[in-house]
Amino acid sequence: MVKEEANSKTATSGNYDVFLSFREPDTHNGFTNCLYVFMSDVGIRVFRDAKELQPGEKILEIFKWCLRELTCMVQCTCQFLGKEILSIFYDVDPSDVKLETELYKSALSKHEEDLGCTEVKPWKEALTTVSRIGGWYLKDKGQGTVIKDIIQNISQKIAIRKRDLSTNLVGIDDLIEAIKKLLDCNASDVRFLIIHGIGGIGKTTLAKAVFNQVSPLFEGRSFLSDIRESSPCGGIVKMQRKLAADILGFSLPETFDFEEGNKVIREGLPHKRVLLVLDDMDGYHQWMQLVNHCHFSGSGSRIIITTRDKSVFPMTKVEKSEEKILTRSTNFSLYEMKEMHFDHALLLFNKLAFNRDSTPCDLYDLSREAVALTGGLPFALEEIGSLLHTKSKLKWKSTLKRLKEVPLEKVQHKLKLSYDALGYEAQQIFLDIACFFVNKKITNAMYMWEACDLYLEYGIDVLINKSLIEVGGHERIRMKDPLRNFGREIIRQENIGIPGNQSRLWLAVDIVQAKKGTNNVVALKLRRSRHNFTCKDFANLMNVRFLELDGGNFAGNFENTLSELRWLYWRNCPLKLQANNFVLNHLVVLKLSGNITIQHWSGWVEIMRLVMKDFLNLAEIDHSICQLEQLTYLKIKWCPSLRELPKEIGCLTALRELILIQGFCVHYLPDSIGNITLLSRLVMEDTRVVKLPDTINGLGDLQYLCLAYCTSLNLLPDAVGKLKSLTELDLSGTSIERLPRSLCNLKDLKLRINKSLIRARRMGDLLRLEEIEDCSYSERRLEPDGIQFGDLMRTAFQIFDPVYGEREKPTNDDFLSEVAEVLVNGTVHWGSVSPTIVLPIQNSPWSSSLC
Repeated sequence: MVKEEANSKTATSGNYDVFLSFREPDTHNGFTNCLYVFMSDVGIRVFRDAKELQPGEKILEIFKWCLRELTCMVQCTCQFLGKEILSIFYDVDPSDVKLETELYKSALSKHEEDLGCTEVKPWKEALTTVSRIGGWYLKDKGQGTVIKDIIQNISQKIAIRKRDLSTNLVGIDDLIEAIKKLLDCNASDVRFLIIHGIGGIGKTTLAKAVFNQVSPLFEGRSFLSDIRESSPCGGIVKMQRKLAADILGFSLPETFDFEEGNKVIREGLPHKRVLLVLDDMDGYHQWMQLVNHCHFSGSGSRIIITTRDKSVFPMTKVEKSEEKILTRSTNFSLYEMKEMHFDHALLLFNKLAFNRDSTPCDLYDLSREAVALTGGLPFALEEIGSLLHTKSKLKWKSTLKRLKEVPLEKVQHKLKLSYDALGYEAQQIFLDIACFFVNKKITNAMYMWEACDLYLEYGIDVLINKSLIEVGGHERIRMKDPLRNFGREIIRQENIGIPGNQSRLWLAVDIVQAKKGTNNVVALKLRRSRHNFTCKDFANLMNVRFLELDGGNFAGNFENTLSELRWLYWRNCPLKLQANNFVLNHLVVLKLSGNITIQHWSGWVEIMRLVMKDFLNLAEIDHSICQLEQLTYLKIKWCPSLRELPKEIGCLTALRELILIQGFCVHYLPDSIGNITLLSRLVMEDTRVVKLPDTINGLGDLQYLCLAYCTSLNLLPDAVGKLKSLTELDLSGTSIERLPRSLCNLKDLKLRINKSLIRARRMGDLLRLEEIEDCSYSERRLEPDGIQFGDLMRTAFQIFDPVYGEREKPTNDDFLSEVAEVLVNGTVHWGSVSPTIVLPIQNSPWSSSLC
């Protein structure tokens, strides 16, 4: 019997896994028939010559034929990798096959007389070769037991047929290694790995590649494909049957329902170390039906799941059971599929569009343009590459122009599966982001969505879990280009040819001016407008909740107009608002840039986020701003003519963040600021503030205080040390030379300081170094006299390097050189960036030496 790899290039192996060689009269209707049937039942493809003979062929001279067949099998195993002979000794002893007894020796002698030694010699060699391989010896053993053992052995060796993969794979090797590292197949715990990402990003391809590489390491293995599409049509039971055949080695009876099949699989799994891939799962019910029992699989088992939505998997909750198997460690890992690196994407595109690795010179720019349209999605690359294959340059240009407006239908279909699975609220948030909020900060948008009752937390989490958006650095929303284009195409399809009936318009000036808008519109973006918009322009736009305007003005009576507006972003606003009764009662987010002066804030009572920037001529802010009782965030940026804040600013008791940055000429903060007890962030970066008021000690919730680059500030009041919640203090770029003693009252502080402070005389006992040789910093010599370093090692002293991140606290003699390098020779790593020091000030050895 020869086992053949499923990926062998020979003709036979393309159709069969096992060639069953036997002596027909002896076992044809007995043992051989049972072995054949049972192997076929578990999905092993078996060639049996008596059954599979082609028309016209006959088996003549059976004994001679068997010997010739055996000789051919031995030769095949020598010539082709991946082939192996498995021996079954039925009613014979291995010593007979080794020609140590007369049973085979006498038979071969007769053949030599008839055929000659030249013919028979290879037969003898083949027999002795097979006898040395070993195998199954049926004497004194039940045939059923032997057959079961044979099937298990073969199932392991053929690795249950490797998954088909494209020959145009690019950049996958690093991904495979990352997955294998997470799987750690040598560990004994049970591990679940969830590969998640949007449709078409390559999750299934990666899972197949990993499966092909690691499957031989397991006792059982199974790859269940397209679960999402199969499960609604009774596919779960079919999946169970395949799972049982692949993993347990037998077929479930046709009469078994889901519960019976689940019980059989659950009872069989604890005894096997298995590899299971569940491809394209999208629901909790599928988890319960197919995956929940995988917690009970044998030690070292690995379960890989691919999905568009990682949230459907309860990674910490396991169904209770009386079985002790639950005490085994279970490990869950998440792996998010990212878009392809541009260079890899271009290489894949070249393979598909040109059947080569390089780009033709005359199509280089167009090729890069095509790759950019795909957003690094392998599926989109395949579709566009195939579409442009063999096309003329003129056709390329027209095709790419069309794709910028209307994405490929197949790509749309892939992405629509994820979109259709969203609830109404999440769909609305997704469309808002695709049209207006890509690369924008999420915080302001969240206030608008919450004010519109879009169940914000649920909607955002769903979009993140389905990999439809990411929230990156500085809280900016990221969305892949194909997803953004897909979202905008959904809007276009709402009413093709009549944009005024579409819900979101990002090129809407002409529509508004022509008064073609309808109550379907919920969001507008009016670019570069010099138009004076009247109430008639917005008369039909009763449901607009988002308005972004660049230039222009509002004129006339706006009473009861834009009453549903929650967000207004007005860039390049004029000096004076020409509208009357322009009161937006439900507005929660207001962003203004330009020169406009709001004289009365009393009617804007719902505003929670207010941003004012680039107001070059703004000399004062009307005191009525203090009536904004719901205001939680106030940012004022680059208002060089503003000399003071309203004295009543302390009335903004709901304020959590106050940001005053760049070109802000206010020298003193009002004393009333101490009344804003909920304030958690106070930023005055690059301003002309001279002094902080003592009333600042009333900010009991203040966690972050930034005074960076306030060059006029040379003294920090003792009141700062009374800010018990303060965890971050940024003094970089200031003129402060001494720290107040009150800082000792703070339990834990991350302190970013000016370089001039990092000198022994200014930091007290902070730099009690044991030894410094010829150290200098910023062209200034340190005074090492009497400075020691020992006590510093006993503090939880940490240094944050702005370039390399937080460093581990040294625990050995290297501590001296580490801190000396950072504090003394900081310019080696930081250049002009100030260092950050993190330490528990109360327990530091230098706290008693502060000013």
